[in-house]
Amino acid sequence: MSQVRKKTILKDANKENLYKLLLWSSPELTIDDMGDTTVRMKAMKKLMTRIHPKNFPNNEDALNIYEDIQTFYDACCNDLIDEAEAEKTQQKSILRKRRRTVSPATIIDSIVQFSVRQKWAHLNDYTRPVPPYRLVSGKLLSPLVAYQCINARGAIAHGKRPTLIYSWDNAHTCDGYSVSDVFEKHGGSKSIVDGNTDDIKLELVKNGPVVSVSFIPDKAFYLEHEKNIVQSRIRKHHYCLIIGWELTEFGEVWLVQNYSGDEVMKIGFGTYSIEEHIIFPKDDFITTAWQKGPYFDTNMSQYEGWLQKKSIELSMKTAEFESFMGLLDEQGIYEAIYDKTRFCIRDRKKIAHSRSAMLQDVKWNPEERYWTVRCAFNDSINCISSDE
Repeated sequence: MSQVRKKTILKDANKENLYKLLLWSSPELTIDDMGDTTVRMKAMKKLMTRIHPKNFPNNEDALNIYEDIQTFYDACCNDLIDEAEAEKTQQKSILRKRRRTVSPATIIDSIVQFSVRQKWAHLNDYTRPVPPYRLVSGKLLSPLVAYQCINARGAIAHGKRPTLIYSWDNAHTCDGYSVSDVFEKHGGSKSIVDGNTDDIKLELVKNGPVVSVSFIPDKAFYLEHEKNIVQSRIRKHHYCLIIGWELTEFGEVWLVQNYSGDEVMKIGFGTYSIEEHIIFPKDDFITTAWQKGPYFDTNMSQYEGWLQKKSIELSMKTAEFESFMGLLDEQGIYEAIYDKTRFCIRDRKKIAHSRSAMLQDVKWNPEERYWTVRCAFNDSINCISSDE
C-alpha cells in the first residue's frame, strides 16, 4: 500500500504519472494505452482489486489510500480528456475551440463505487414502507419493493425526506400485484432487459434505485442471508431493490437493500440472474406532492435558490395575496405570525419542490401595487418544524 501511495502523493494528475501508477499492477501496459478508456479502466479495476482495504485488515490507512487512488485516477482521466480535446481542436482549427462532451458510458466506466445513499444523503437509513413482520410470501414482496423504489425516487425529487409517503397499507392493498403493476398505477415503467451493467449504473446515478425482477437466489444464498430472503422465493424470482455498486477484492458487486431496509447485501455482477431484467418507474415524480399542506402554489422559478434559503420574500398581486391569506384558517396577519401558523410553499410547475413555512411579515407597496410577504422556512437551522 505504501508503494502505491508514493506513486500518487504530491504527484501531478497527468498521463505519465497515471501510467507509472497502473504499471504497479499491470506491467504489460504502454504509455499509449493511457488514451484507451477500456484498457485504462481494466488496469484500474485490477489495481483497485489488489489494494482493496479488505486485503489489508491491519492497515489503518488502507481505506484512505484506496479513496485517494480513486480521486487521483479521476483527476488524471479529466486531464486526459482535456489533452485529447486540445489535440482535436488544434487539428481542426485554432478558431473552433470546443470542449468535448464526455459520453455517459465513459463517465460511468470511471466510477468504481456508488450508492444512492451517498449521492442523496437524505436517503441514508431511509426505507419506506417497512413490513411489520417477516414476509413468507412473494405476493407482498413485489408491491413492497415497488413502493420502496417509488418512495426513494420521490424523496430524490423532493430533495429531502418526504412527509407524504406510500405506506405499508398501500403495499398490502396491492397484495399479488407485480412490480410492473404497481409502477403502472403510478405513471408506468421502463426496463433494462439485456443485462447491460453500464445502462443499469447510469440509471442509478441519474435517477435513483432500480428493481431487479430476475434475481433468483438458491438454497446456499438463502442460508447465508436467511433473514433477508423470503423462503418461498428460493429458486424463484425474488424482487429486490438495487441501490448502487462497488468494487471488492472479488470483483464488482451490486449493493442490494434487503426488503426490511436494515441491511445491504452484496451480490456479484452476473450472479443469480440479478441484472437480466431491471425495472424502474417512468415518472420522475416531480409533479407529485411529497409534503402535507395546506399549499400555497406559485411560480418559484423567479426565486433562485429558494430551496436552500432560510427565509424568502414573495411578491404578490392582490388576487394572489387573497389566495395566500385563505391558507391561514381565517386568522388575521398578526395572529398567524404570533401563532406561527404552518403552511407549505410549493412550486406550481414542480410541486415535488415544497417547503413548510410560517409567516413573518407583510407589507403593501402602494406605488408598485403589490404585497411583499416574508416567510421563514421551518426546516432551516434555527427553526425546525416537527413535520419535517
